[in-house]
Amino acid sequence: SNPAYGVVQGKPQVVFPGGDGWIYSLEPLSGKLIWKFNCNPKDSEWELGGRGTRNNIVSTPVIHGDRVYVGVGQDPEHGEGIGHLWCIDATKTGDITDSGGVWHVGGEDFHRTMSTVSIKDGLLYTADLSGFVYCFDLQTGKKHWVYDSFAAVWGSTLVADGKVYVGDEDGDVAILKAGKTLEVLNEINMGSSIYTTPVVEDGVLYIASRNRLFAIDGE
Repeated sequence: SNPAYGVVQGKPQVVFPGGDGWIYSLEPLSGKLIWKFNCNPKDSEWELGGRGTRNNIVSTPVIHGDRVYVGVGQDPEHGEGIGHLWCIDATKTGDITDSGGVWHVGGEDFHRTMSTVSIKDGLLYTADLSGFVYCFDLQTGKKHWVYDSFAAVWGSTLVADGKVYVGDEDGDVAILKAGKTLEVLNEINMGSSIYTTPVVEDGVLYIASRNRLFAIDGE
């Protein structure tokens, strides 16, 4: 996972996702802690091999406005399990575990994830390791739809040109219509597993499978 940089109420923050399941916001120049948030329930327990209920943060947090969005998960070799997706108020200070959660999805409704969220037009798109792709309302966390890819998802969603792209371990790329209603536009198999996130630049979509790099002209 990587840290994220953003400006909240005019002040810069570096938001660091910890392997301990905590997320930390730091002042960029001094490294001073601004706030921290425990992304796991207080009664969760860590067990080797992924058998426990406590998770790391593998995904990269996203700063959007005055909020931070992040999901928790583990090494994919540990298998599936209960996960959590958080929307956190980044304007607070100190230990904000009890006060900073704006909305949360977890338990049987969201599983371990390594995916970084995508945000567009008031909607949040993300996936979990179990292969489910979700669309949530950005402000409230209301689930608009869920798509089952029937294969593990290691990468993240890409939103571009009114579409949501996501690859899976079976080598399929799902192309979904962006918006509050689920519409599957296409499912294309690329020949081998896709563990990466699609990237778009200058009208070209780049997708790396396990053994090939594809450049797809959007025109």
